[in-house]
Amino acid sequence: PWLAEMHSIYMPKIAIDLFTFLNFSITLAGIYFLIKHFINVNDKNADEKINNNLSYLQSYKDTIDENLIVTRTDIDGNITFANDNFYKVSGYTKDEVLGESHNIIRHPDNQPAMFEKLWKTILSKKPWHGRIKNLKKDGSSYWIDTTVSPILNKDNEIVEFLAVRHDITKLLMQQEELRNMLYNDSLTGVLNREALLRDIKNETSVALILINIDRFSQINDLYGERFGNRVLIKFSFFLRETLGEKSSCKVYRLGGDEFVILSDETNPISVANNLTYLMQKMNESPLKINSEEISLGITVGVSFEENSSLLSTANMALKIARRESKNIVLYTESLSLNAEYENNQKWITEIKSAIEEDRITMYFQPIVDNKTNTIDKYESLIRLIDKNGEVVTPYHFLDIAKKAKLYEKLSKIVIRKSFEAFKDNSYDFSINITIDDILNRNINEYIIKTLKEYKISNRVIFEIVETEGIENFETVETFIEMVKSFGCRISIDDFGTGYSNFEYLMKLQADFIKIDGSIIKEIIHDKRSELITSTIVAFAKELNIETIGEYVESKEINDKLIELGVDKSQGYYFGQPKATLE
Repeated sequence: PWLAEMHSIYMPKIAIDLFTFLNFSITLAGIYFLIKHFINVNDKNADEKINNNLSYLQSYKDTIDENLIVTRTDIDGNITFANDNFYKVSGYTKDEVLGESHNIIRHPDNQPAMFEKLWKTILSKKPWHGRIKNLKKDGSSYWIDTTVSPILNKDNEIVEFLAVRHDITKLLMQQEELRNMLYNDSLTGVLNREALLRDIKNETSVALILINIDRFSQINDLYGERFGNRVLIKFSFFLRETLGEKSSCKVYRLGGDEFVILSDETNPISVANNLTYLMQKMNESPLKINSEEISLGITVGVSFEENSSLLSTANMALKIARRESKNIVLYTESLSLNAEYENNQKWITEIKSAIEEDRITMYFQPIVDNKTNTIDKYESLIRLIDKNGEVVTPYHFLDIAKKAKLYEKLSKIVIRKSFEAFKDNSYDFSINITIDDILNRNINEYIIKTLKEYKISNRVIFEIVETEGIENFETVETFIEMVKSFGCRISIDDFGTGYSNFEYLMKLQADFIKIDGSIIKEIIHDKRSELITSTIVAFAKELNIETIGEYVESKEINDKLIELGVDKSQGYYFGQPKATLE
């Protein structure tokens, strides 16, 4: 009886479990043979291939888990899955996360508008991408680059959301450290030229005061350069302390013995009074260095013009102050308007005739691979040959060409003549291109036409200059994707100065970074320049971007670049720009 009772109780369950097991086994076998069939019906190594594919899939999963932060959420935004890296980075456990919304890690610094846009995007069945600041369980913060994608079923309905993130905290911290180094003068510790150019763009109404120390070269000659450096350091402290008493201002060192004060005070009388006060203090209190007392004199040019011309007009006022032996000159339009107009007209005429007479030509400067010590590419550089046969650099005429609406013609000449010069050789070559070129539809169309005509696009590098303050990233990215579809590559010029945003490198899909010449030239003597270069190289290698050092003027500089891992070098040590290829 007990056996019968046991039979009646357990046999149905055993039957059901056995049925489930058999059904599962049959299904699994079916999948196995289906995969085997699709690999190759007659392939005797199908088992091995299946095992290899499963191994590859596991390897992909391990790589994703190790490098990316992944979560899945339901339609209401509640977390249904998080990978191990999510728990590792956030500090939370599964029990604390599953079933919760992402509010558990949301940092209060994030703007609500960003999340409103996120939800609006993904609910419209489109992926959202952005940068988010998150909060760990211990209260510390971290930054992630995030893509959230809606997952759709066969009926095109959203069933869940998948978020894939990359921790960029270290990248941003090092970027901020680099930015701080870039914007401070290595000798005096005050802000530098790059910081000045940045602040001029961001300020609304300021006065620019350009200060030059009189006869400073005599101090260097008499006491030596090291003593002269101490004078500059003391003078920078004096400026900050003295002018800080009178007005809200920032102090910058342009280089050498030139300093700039950017002041919120824009009343000419008040500025003149402040400068008079400054000079009185200098006369009363000579700088004391060791046992020496140094009395300094200064010459000052001041401008209240529009931000874009503040520095140039202050410099003009300073030159007039020197010429007329005045302590202070405030810039007015009467100082230079006629001379500037006359100069502009002269160059406009010269540029027009040079275009008509085919006197716009290309010069080429070699770029050397530091591993092979061979030339593998050239940079194309525009030159104007004047009527006397003299070679004129773009410094003298390019800005005027832009104002006179002749720049587009010059850009097309550069593109055509560069392609023509390299069509019958194997060198790579770079062409400088501005954001204005990229935004110009006519230039875009001309580039496409030229790429199709010459069929050497795999050797073309578009070197983007003046990347600071790009506003229309969508158009720029569209251009880059277009030229890359032809096989062209992208280089970023003058990296290490100005904005120097590492995010630009990703958005601009850079293949090369040109480290700015002002950094390279000082790399032997200035530890900060060496540190900046090594930081840029490290980041570039992480992003698989090649680095090029500009203004390499000696073997010592090039040896240092090789030591720091810079991939390529360009400068007078290897060759000046020439009209012919070596």
